[in-house]
Amino acid sequence: MNNSSKEENKKILLDPQPALQFIFAMFALFTWLGVLVKVPNDSAITMGILEISLGAAAFAGSILNLIRGDQQGNINLILSVILGFSGGITQIVSVVAHQNHLVFHPWISSVVLLVGAIYMACFLPLLTKKPLYQLVSHLSVVLGFLFSSLSMLLAQPSWRVIGAWCLFVFALTALYAGISNMYNEMGIRIWQGKSLADYLKK
Repeated sequence: MNNSSKEENKKILLDPQPALQFIFAMFALFTWLGVLVKVPNDSAITMGILEISLGAAAFAGSILNLIRGDQQGNINLILSVILGFSGGITQIVSVVAHQNHLVFHPWISSVVLLVGAIYMACFLPLLTKKPLYQLVSHLSVVLGFLFSSLSMLLAQPSWRVIGAWCLFVFALTALYAGISNMYNEMGIRIWQGKSLADYLKK
Protein backbone atom coordinates (compact mmCIF):
# COMPACT_ATOMS: atom_id res chain seq x y z
CA MET A 1 0.00 0.00 0.00
CA ASN A 2 1.53 3.31 -1.07
CA ASN A 3 1.53 6.52 0.97
CA SER A 4 -1.34 8.11 -0.96
CA SER A 5 -3.54 5.06 -0.30
CA LYS A 6 -2.68 5.22 3.42
CA GLU A 7 -3.65 8.90 3.54
CA GLU A 8 -6.96 8.13 1.80
CA ASN A 9 -7.68 5.37 4.33
CA LYS A 10 -6.96 7.75 7.22
CA LYS A 11 -9.47 10.21 5.82
CA ILE A 12 -12.15 7.55 5.25
CA LEU A 13 -11.72 5.65 8.52
CA LEU A 14 -12.19 7.56 11.76
CA ASP A 15 -9.47 7.48 14.41
CA PRO A 16 -10.40 4.93 17.14
CA GLN A 17 -7.83 6.32 19.61
CA PRO A 18 -10.31 8.28 21.81
CA ALA A 19 -12.37 5.12 22.38
CA LEU A 20 -9.28 2.95 22.83
CA GLN A 21 -7.81 5.30 25.43
CA PHE A 22 -11.06 5.11 27.41
CA ILE A 23 -11.08 1.31 27.21
CA PHE A 24 -7.46 1.02 28.37
CA ALA A 25 -8.15 3.48 31.19
CA MET A 26 -11.04 1.25 32.32
CA PHE A 27 -8.75 -1.79 32.28
CA ALA A 28 -6.28 0.03 34.50
CA LEU A 29 -8.98 1.27 36.88
CA PHE A 30 -10.41 -2.26 37.18
CA THR A 31 -6.95 -3.53 38.14
CA TRP A 32 -6.44 -0.68 40.60
CA LEU A 33 -9.82 -1.31 42.27
CA GLY A 34 -9.25 -5.05 42.32
CA VAL A 35 -6.04 -4.60 44.27
CA LEU A 36 -7.10 -1.87 46.70
CA VAL A 37 -10.68 -3.00 47.36
CA LYS A 38 -11.85 -6.47 48.41
CA VAL A 39 -14.15 -7.25 45.47
CA PRO A 40 -16.92 -9.84 46.11
CA ASN A 41 -16.79 -12.98 43.94
CA ASP A 42 -19.87 -12.04 41.89
CA SER A 43 -18.44 -8.59 41.17
CA ALA A 44 -15.05 -10.12 40.34
CA ILE A 45 -16.62 -12.40 37.72
CA THR A 46 -18.55 -9.45 36.29
CA MET A 47 -15.29 -7.51 36.15
CA GLY A 48 -13.61 -10.40 34.33
CA ILE A 49 -16.42 -10.62 31.76
CA LEU A 50 -16.27 -6.85 31.23
CA GLU A 51 -12.50 -7.03 30.72
CA ILE A 52 -12.92 -9.70 28.03
CA SER A 53 -15.69 -7.68 26.36
CA LEU A 54 -13.60 -4.51 26.44
CA GLY A 55 -10.65 -6.56 25.19
CA ALA A 56 -12.65 -7.58 22.12
CA ALA A 57 -13.56 -3.92 21.48
CA ALA A 58 -9.93 -2.85 21.96
CA PHE A 59 -8.77 -5.62 19.64
CA ALA A 60 -11.16 -4.41 16.92
CA GLY A 61 -10.05 -0.79 17.41
CA SER A 62 -6.40 -1.83 17.22
CA ILE A 63 -6.99 -3.65 13.93
CA LEU A 64 -8.73 -0.53 12.61
CA ASN A 65 -5.66 1.51 13.57
CA LEU A 66 -3.42 -0.88 11.66
CA ILE A 67 -5.68 -0.70 8.60
CA ARG A 68 -5.37 3.08 8.77
CA GLY A 69 -1.59 2.69 8.72
CA ASP A 70 -1.20 3.93 12.30
CA GLN A 71 1.67 2.13 14.04
CA GLN A 72 0.03 2.88 17.42
CA GLY A 73 -2.22 -0.05 16.57
CA ASN A 74 0.63 -2.45 17.36
CA ILE A 75 0.91 -1.23 20.96
CA ASN A 76 -2.88 -1.12 21.30
CA LEU A 77 -3.07 -4.72 20.10
CA ILE A 78 -0.59 -5.81 22.77
CA LEU A 79 -2.52 -3.96 25.47
CA SER A 80 -5.85 -5.46 24.37
CA VAL A 81 -4.42 -8.97 24.76
CA ILE A 82 -2.62 -8.35 28.08
CA LEU A 83 -5.22 -6.18 29.83
CA GLY A 84 -8.35 -7.56 28.18
CA PHE A 85 -8.18 -11.24 27.32
CA SER A 86 -5.40 -12.37 29.65
CA GLY A 87 -6.57 -10.21 32.58
CA GLY A 88 -10.25 -11.10 32.17
CA ILE A 89 -9.72 -14.84 31.83
CA THR A 90 -7.34 -14.90 34.80
CA GLN A 91 -9.88 -12.99 36.89
CA ILE A 92 -12.69 -15.45 36.12
CA VAL A 93 -10.54 -18.58 36.58
CA SER A 94 -9.27 -17.21 39.91
CA VAL A 95 -12.82 -16.79 41.27
CA VAL A 96 -13.96 -20.21 40.01
CA ALA A 97 -10.90 -21.88 41.54
CA HIS A 98 -11.51 -20.13 44.88
CA GLN A 99 -15.17 -21.20 44.93
CA ASN A 100 -14.19 -24.81 44.26
CA HIS A 101 -11.41 -24.73 46.87
CA LEU A 102 -8.70 -25.24 44.26
CA VAL A 103 -5.18 -23.86 44.54
CA PHE A 104 -4.70 -21.17 41.91
CA HIS A 105 -1.49 -19.38 41.05
CA PRO A 106 -1.69 -17.06 38.03
CA TRP A 107 1.89 -17.73 36.89
CA ILE A 108 0.88 -17.84 33.22
CA SER A 109 -0.64 -14.38 33.52
CA SER A 110 2.47 -13.25 35.39
CA VAL A 111 4.70 -14.38 32.54
CA VAL A 112 2.51 -12.55 30.02
CA LEU A 113 2.75 -9.38 32.12
CA LEU A 114 6.51 -9.71 32.54
CA VAL A 115 7.20 -10.24 28.84
CA GLY A 116 4.74 -7.44 28.03
CA ALA A 117 6.58 -5.06 30.39
CA ILE A 118 9.99 -5.85 28.89
CA TYR A 119 8.67 -5.65 25.32
CA MET A 120 6.87 -2.33 25.84
CA ALA A 121 9.89 -0.88 27.64
CA CYS A 122 11.75 -1.19 24.34
CA PHE A 123 9.42 1.44 22.85
CA LEU A 124 10.13 4.09 25.49
CA PRO A 125 12.93 5.80 23.49
CA LEU A 126 10.45 6.35 20.64
CA LEU A 127 8.35 8.59 22.90
CA THR A 128 11.04 11.07 23.96
CA LYS A 129 9.82 13.55 21.34
CA LYS A 130 6.17 13.13 22.29
CA PRO A 131 4.51 15.22 25.04
CA LEU A 132 6.01 14.20 28.39
CA TYR A 133 2.70 12.94 29.79
CA GLN A 134 2.55 10.36 26.96
CA LEU A 135 5.99 9.07 27.92
CA VAL A 136 4.91 8.96 31.58
CA SER A 137 1.74 7.11 30.53
CA HIS A 138 3.73 4.45 28.65
CA LEU A 139 6.27 4.16 31.48
CA SER A 140 3.41 3.72 33.97
CA VAL A 141 2.12 0.76 31.97
CA VAL A 142 5.58 -0.80 31.88
CA LEU A 143 6.07 -0.38 35.64
CA GLY A 144 2.52 -1.50 36.36
CA PHE A 145 3.02 -4.72 34.41
CA LEU A 146 6.48 -5.27 35.90
CA PHE A 147 5.49 -4.83 39.56
CA SER A 148 2.26 -6.81 39.11
CA SER A 149 4.13 -9.69 37.50
CA LEU A 150 6.99 -9.83 40.00
CA SER A 151 4.59 -9.54 42.94
CA MET A 152 2.97 -12.82 41.88
CA LEU A 153 6.11 -14.62 40.75
CA LEU A 154 8.11 -13.65 43.86
CA ALA A 155 5.17 -13.62 46.31
CA GLN A 156 5.56 -9.93 47.20
CA PRO A 157 2.00 -8.57 47.73
CA SER A 158 3.21 -5.00 48.39
CA TRP A 159 4.68 -4.83 44.88
CA ARG A 160 1.23 -5.52 43.47
CA VAL A 161 -0.05 -2.37 45.20
CA ILE A 162 2.78 -0.35 43.61
CA GLY A 163 1.85 -1.82 40.23
CA ALA A 164 -1.80 -0.92 40.76
CA TRP A 165 -0.95 2.73 41.50
CA CYS A 166 1.27 2.83 38.38
CA LEU A 167 -1.72 1.67 36.35
CA PHE A 168 -3.87 4.32 38.05
CA VAL A 169 -1.44 6.97 36.75
CA PHE A 170 -1.74 5.36 33.33
CA ALA A 171 -5.54 5.56 33.54
CA LEU A 172 -5.48 9.30 34.20
CA THR A 173 -3.00 10.03 31.42
CA ALA A 174 -4.85 7.74 29.00
CA LEU A 175 -8.12 9.58 29.63
CA TYR A 176 -6.40 12.90 28.96
CA ALA A 177 -4.85 11.51 25.78
CA GLY A 178 -8.26 10.29 24.63
CA ILE A 179 -9.85 13.69 25.28
CA SER A 180 -6.95 15.36 23.46
CA ASN A 181 -7.42 13.08 20.46
CA MET A 182 -11.14 13.79 20.30
CA TYR A 183 -10.61 17.55 20.46
CA ASN A 184 -7.89 17.28 17.84
CA GLU A 185 -10.29 15.43 15.52
CA MET A 186 -12.66 18.39 15.87
CA GLY A 187 -9.88 20.82 14.97
CA ILE A 188 -9.31 22.06 18.53
CA ARG A 189 -5.88 21.56 20.08
CA ILE A 190 -5.69 21.47 23.87
CA TRP A 191 -2.54 21.73 26.01
CA GLN A 192 -0.06 18.88 25.52
CA GLY A 193 3.07 20.20 27.18
CA LYS A 194 6.71 19.80 26.21
CA SER A 195 8.51 16.57 25.42
CA LEU A 196 11.44 15.05 27.31
CA ALA A 197 13.67 16.01 24.38
CA ASP A 198 12.59 19.64 24.80
CA TYR A 199 13.46 19.62 28.50
CA LEU A 200 16.85 17.98 27.84
CA LYS A 201 17.78 20.72 25.38
CA LYS A 202 17.80 23.28 28.18
